[in-house]
Amino acid sequence: MSNGKTNRGLLVIIIALLLTNVAVLGYFLWYKKKPSGYPHRGNGIADVLKKDAGFSDEQVAKYKEMRDKQRQTIRPMFDDMRKSKDSLFSQINNEQISDSAISVIADQIARKQRAIDLQTFTYFRSVRKLCTSDQLPKYDSIVLKMLKGMGQSPKGDDKKNEKK
Repeated sequence: MSNGKTNRGLLVIIIALLLTNVAVLGYFLWYKKKPSGYPHRGNGIADVLKKDAGFSDEQVAKYKEMRDKQRQTIRPMFDDMRKSKDSLFSQINNEQISDSAISVIADQIARKQRAIDLQTFTYFRSVRKLCTSDQLPKYDSIVLKMLKGMGQSPKGDDKKNEKK
């Protein structure tokens, strides 16, 4: 093959790849579906509490303190549960492991998940104490909506599967 034909072929491939990259970038910049639920960037839920529940600046400051303490408490709990799950799923290729050994690991995971759920419940209940009586229904609605959204798949596949 001659040098001219090789160069022309490479140029065509480069242009095609460039156009593909521009198209993909355009898709993600202009047609990307907006995330539903509450924001996870910036102040996140603090902004929602201020806007939707009517939290004052003082309430937001107290909430942020509580949130930071909660994160310090719950992060190691999640890490510990992740290790247990890794331990369970690392046994997937072990034909020699007994059902009872698998059950023991699964029970450990369940206990850790229970502790996380109880800690999270206690946290949301303590944040609720920051609310005035007028803010309580709004806060309760925000928390329920947020928790319902946590269990759904990002594309709403859960709703599709329920109808089947």
